[in-house]
Amino acid sequence: MNRAEPERLGGVIRALLSHYWRHPWQAVFLLAGLVAGVALWSAVQIINSHARASYAEADFVLGAQASHWIRSRSGAGVAQADYIALRRAGFRQVFPVVQARVSTADNAPLAIIATDLLALPAGMAGEGGDAFDNASLDWQAFVQPPYQAWFPAAVASELGIAEGEQLALHDGRRLPPAVIAAREQQGRQIFMDVGAALSLLGRDRFTALAVGPASPDDVARLAAALPADLMLDANQQRLDLTQLTASLHTQLTAMSLLSFAVGLFIVFNAVRFSLWYRRPTLRTLRLVGVSVRALALAIVAETLAWSVLGSALGLLAGLGISHALLPSVSASLQNLYGAVVGADLLLDPVTIAIAWGMTLVGLAFALAWPLLLQLRGPVLPGGSASAGVMAEARARRVLLVGAGALALAAAGVYWQMGTVIEGFVLLGLVLFAAAWALPQALASAHRLLGRALAGAPLVQRWIVSDGWAQLPALRTAMMALLLALTANLGVETLVGSFRTALAGWLDQRIGADIYVNSAQLDTRRFVADPVNADWLATAHARTGVTIRWQGRPTKVYGLDITTPDTRALPLAQAEPDALARWAGGDRRILANEQAHYLGGLRLGQTVTLPTDGGATDYTVAGFFHDYGNPYFQFYLPREEVARRWRDVQSTGLALWLKPGEDNETAEAALVAAGAQPGEWFAQGDIKRLSMKIFDRTFAMTAAMNTLTLLVAGAALLTALLAILHERLPEFAQWRALGVTRRELLRVIAVPLALFVTLTWLAAIPLGALLSWLLIHDLNVMSFGWSMPMLWSPQPALKLGLLSAGIVVLVLMIVLSQLTRKLPQAMAQLGSAQ
Repeated sequence: MNRAEPERLGGVIRALLSHYWRHPWQAVFLLAGLVAGVALWSAVQIINSHARASYAEADFVLGAQASHWIRSRSGAGVAQADYIALRRAGFRQVFPVVQARVSTADNAPLAIIATDLLALPAGMAGEGGDAFDNASLDWQAFVQPPYQAWFPAAVASELGIAEGEQLALHDGRRLPPAVIAAREQQGRQIFMDVGAALSLLGRDRFTALAVGPASPDDVARLAAALPADLMLDANQQRLDLTQLTASLHTQLTAMSLLSFAVGLFIVFNAVRFSLWYRRPTLRTLRLVGVSVRALALAIVAETLAWSVLGSALGLLAGLGISHALLPSVSASLQNLYGAVVGADLLLDPVTIAIAWGMTLVGLAFALAWPLLLQLRGPVLPGGSASAGVMAEARARRVLLVGAGALALAAAGVYWQMGTVIEGFVLLGLVLFAAAWALPQALASAHRLLGRALAGAPLVQRWIVSDGWAQLPALRTAMMALLLALTANLGVETLVGSFRTALAGWLDQRIGADIYVNSAQLDTRRFVADPVNADWLATAHARTGVTIRWQGRPTKVYGLDITTPDTRALPLAQAEPDALARWAGGDRRILANEQAHYLGGLRLGQTVTLPTDGGATDYTVAGFFHDYGNPYFQFYLPREEVARRWRDVQSTGLALWLKPGEDNETAEAALVAAGAQPGEWFAQGDIKRLSMKIFDRTFAMTAAMNTLTLLVAGAALLTALLAILHERLPEFAQWRALGVTRRELLRVIAVPLALFVTLTWLAAIPLGALLSWLLIHDLNVMSFGWSMPMLWSPQPALKLGLLSAGIVVLVLMIVLSQLTRKLPQAMAQLGSAQ
């Protein structure tokens, strides 16, 4: 390249970019597509990266690294005397932790965590080593009545709690005065001093003791110094959380990639029409001697500039969206998995690099095909309208062939599918195969309609036939709309089916009147007390133990075989007379569906569980539904669990009241027996709380669906404005011949309404296919939950009305542009004459 060429290249770049000064709306829509796609993808990526970072920090409890946990074998908690004895024995790395769940006055779940900050290992109290580095606190107010409760800002805002206020709980108790502050790994939990928590909860024992960094010799000495009721476990929280939540994060990533793809459709439209409008400029530059190489370099430079600007703005927008979506995601992770996710979001270099790379690849792909056509063709093409029609038909055929290839690839992936990632590859192939086949389907339907109207009045035939002129511009927008509608319909059906299945399962499983979970309550004595016989019909005291099976935390529960909920236990799959053989001591075991689908168990298969007496074999008699549980879970008769494991703990007490008795009588008896208010829930409260958690869990899904549909609407607006700009001289001629503005609008609106209606109709079966794959394949592989698919016409009708509303809004914008620009176009037409 000689010295003159850089100057020439700069001039070429300025000439190309001058187009956006004359047509700023194209620059706006080009940026809109980039920003929308990058924002939705990066929002999920930021949340996922932040959550994984939180899991990596999960071994740190309020700033102190917990290498091990000390827990009670009986589940009664750790006595303060045992903790004091360990500290006096020199184990300064041991500190107390109290954890509990309570309910607010409106029955919202709230998690409490407490510790003694002064007992944290040296140098591990927090950043800078200051136990109170995150808030200006009065030490005496923090550790003495009425104490203080630290609320994360997001939780305080949701609950409407201001500094100094005391939050009322469901049972009338009040938390200590609020301080808006948070520590590391506090997440959405309320933090307070351990003394304040014990006083609030009416306890005298800690939930557990955490062990800070310790050498192997110290760990061995500590294990030997523990009383018989305490046991030392290695902290595997980070590994467990990463494994348990992997499928959820994969699903969120797949949704964000779909949103990015829909955003790229706007980019395709904007870039395509930008190049189309710049044909005279490109032709002029080539006529004055600018080489094809220089033009290609100029467009590459323009692409780089747009990619940097679009990814930067998209990342900033994504950061804002992630802040808005984080509360629902963190609440879901905490409720489902016990995962603590902090509130501080940051952009990491990897996310920035990937966002820029994706944007650059998308822009290069959008520019490659039209650039090839523009620069490889003759300088002065002798094109005609018929050549353009033939080229458009050829493009539709190429897309149709590509759709067929994607469909064949999807069929191959389906029969070999074995992982969640392969499942989402399948969904992507199906969706894009349908999108690529859509333009030819629209053209065929339009041709059939034209034949059906062969004898109709001329105006009707003219309006319908004008759709051929609009289809090239609209086909990309229709593909974006199809993807958005299909994703919405598929996910709506999944959520609706899941909600119905969960509600039905809760009705079957939550059959008792009251459920109690209290470490202070002696369940056997309470049930056997003759004083309670007047109001208590029957009770189910469940026991359980936590083991590791296939490398994951696994629950083994002991059930009373005589209680109503056990006798009526619904099984998803079972051997003949499974419950009778299981209850009869025939070495049978019941497993949840997670163990079936994720653990690979089959009916009649032998499962080996680690017990205190060594490995013990059981035969799988059946599988039960277990929605919302991320763990493997097994059911055995209560006596079998007590016989095989020494460290069996009480896991709750279910109470059935006699007819005519009310909950107040049972609650008074529970208080008299030592249970604290808030340690029991009525049947209806559990169901309402479960459904509230469910709705919040899917709040992010609904938000992503809505944003994706809005992006598709923006693609539609881009296409229509491009049509308006391209055909404005033609519309001016029609107006000069006496065609009214209303008739012009009909020419634009009728083909658009036809194509949108056909796209909506195509999305209905495609959405049903998507939901079928999600429910029967992806959901099972991800979470191990099976459910029937319940299709309803309501989501389709709702999306149809929403699509119609988007079309009306877009047409109103186009009409305003037409009204403003048409007089100028007619004046130019007159001057040309």
